[in-house]
Amino acid sequence: MARQLRAVVIGAGQAAEGHTVALRATGVEVIAICSRTESVVGEVAKRLGIGKASTDWRRTIASEHPDIVDIATPAAAHVEQIGAALDRGCHIYADKPLALTAAEARGLYERSVRVGVHTAIAATWMFDPGILYLEELVKAGAIGIPLDVDSRFLSPWPYPAAATWITRVAEGGGVLNNRFNHHLAAVQRIVGGEVLAVMGEAHTNRRRRPDRGLPHDYRQWKILSEEDLRGAPWVEVDADDSCTVLLRLGRPPATAEDIINVCISCSSGIRPREGRTITIYGTEGSLHYNWSIDDGTSGARLRPLISRVSFSSQDWHEEPVPDRIFDRLPRVAHALHRDWAALATEFVADIEGRPHEPYPTFREGWIYQEIVDVVRAGKGWTLIPR
Repeated sequence: MARQLRAVVIGAGQAAEGHTVALRATGVEVIAICSRTESVVGEVAKRLGIGKASTDWRRTIASEHPDIVDIATPAAAHVEQIGAALDRGCHIYADKPLALTAAEARGLYERSVRVGVHTAIAATWMFDPGILYLEELVKAGAIGIPLDVDSRFLSPWPYPAAATWITRVAEGGGVLNNRFNHHLAAVQRIVGGEVLAVMGEAHTNRRRRPDRGLPHDYRQWKILSEEDLRGAPWVEVDADDSCTVLLRLGRPPATAEDIINVCISCSSGIRPREGRTITIYGTEGSLHYNWSIDDGTSGARLRPLISRVSFSSQDWHEEPVPDRIFDRLPRVAHALHRDWAALATEFVADIEGRPHEPYPTFREGWIYQEIVDVVRAGKGWTLIPR
């Protein structure tokens, strides 16, 4: 029997809780959790049943000798924390974005290859049951050859809400860092292909937010009442809250006939009719995915709506996601945690040398940041390195 893998989690917010559930679902023992505030990390460790709570992540990694270091902190800390884990030869399961720039992300990816460890980056929407079913339908030829994809994430991020890491570029905030990568990973799972070239633009529509200190947990980021706002200073924020990204996907060396054109748009602070959508247009028909706004607390068997149309029928009809799709996923009640657990399942299988499906690694994390840098700079069509 293989030795049980042991993990240390750095961070004590929503991602840390979800990652803990995910790793445990694969049989990994979470031996310690680390965060900067003693009272917070102690409470989280007690609630999650983790034996050790620490405010010194460096000392904890050094003393506990974990197999896996889980990074569940904002991106501003990732280079230091991931670097320390690599120094000790640990496998790494990290929340996205991998780093603040493409250069930093590439450095972490290349170093992980040299060290020879396994890595995972949590672009986890690709494990959603609706995405898995779209992948199955497309591979079975349900719409012929995929030609174009339109993917949208429209979200009512709270306003007015306090300035926090997610509203600041220097801390890894913005929809490009925290929404776009989920959609790209999902699109690539459905239709395949490498990102060959990209262009796009990003905007900050709400540039001022009240300063109420930094909420410890993303789930505490809520609309503030008049009483909350009374006397609070307003500060400048710079993270993008909307973006439009155009991509060309293909398998190098791709010809014009092999290219799949993709448009991914994300916007926050609005009240949309549909939350997350993907439409795939093919030579023989189209598929459409719609999941209305959901905070992840709904049951893990909530069914996204899949619709299909062909050129012969002209009428859209619903395509229910079969039970077998749900049955192949981890038995985790929380939808968001389930997706994290699906990633952890493939990651741990890879570490243990067992068969596994493809999953996003630090290589994908680096490519995502190459794209983010291009879009934030407002460049025209730019080739993406491989």
